[in-house]
Amino acid sequence: MNKKSIILSLCFLLAAFGLKAQEIEEPDVRDLTIRERFFVGGFIGLQFGTQTAINISPIAGFRFTNRLSAGIGGTYQYYNDRFFGRSFTTHVYGYSLFTRFNVIPRAFLQAEFEQLSLQSREERILDQPGERIWETNWFLGAGYRQPVSENVWFNVMVLYNFNENSQAYFQNPIFRFGINVGL
Repeated sequence: MNKKSIILSLCFLLAAFGLKAQEIEEPDVRDLTIRERFFVGGFIGLQFGTQTAINISPIAGFRFTNRLSAGIGGTYQYYNDRFFGRSFTTHVYGYSLFTRFNVIPRAFLQAEFEQLSLQSREERILDQPGERIWETNWFLGAGYRQPVSENVWFNVMVLYNFNENSQAYFQNPIFRFGINVGL
């Protein structure tokens, strides 16, 4: 499935959810208990073929106000490349800190700091057993959140990585699709 098909499918899903979401009104966080202000979620990424990548990135956050939330996240990625008959396998893991500001009820800005441990690109190219490095990434972008139910939100984000020498990300901007579940 190509990117165009995925984006069209997501637009259709968002439109379908939008019909139901019109009935859902978000409560004021001042009326919620501390526990109800917490949310969990994240995203999962899958790619299969000559390059196989499996990405699991859970998050946990807290809503300070109806407009401001922040949280932490973790990332694990299995990566296998069988290009030109050679097989290279590595594991990437790390953590992130993020903050979101709702510009309007469903659109938000997100800033994120991420640290990843990965095998350096030079080691991968030379097929050497890997020295691991820590890479720092700074993301800034925007997103749209669509309610699925009273406590479940589907998120679509476009983030720009300001680390132009990143060895973990090969494209800019980065698209993320995920879900948040209120506790």
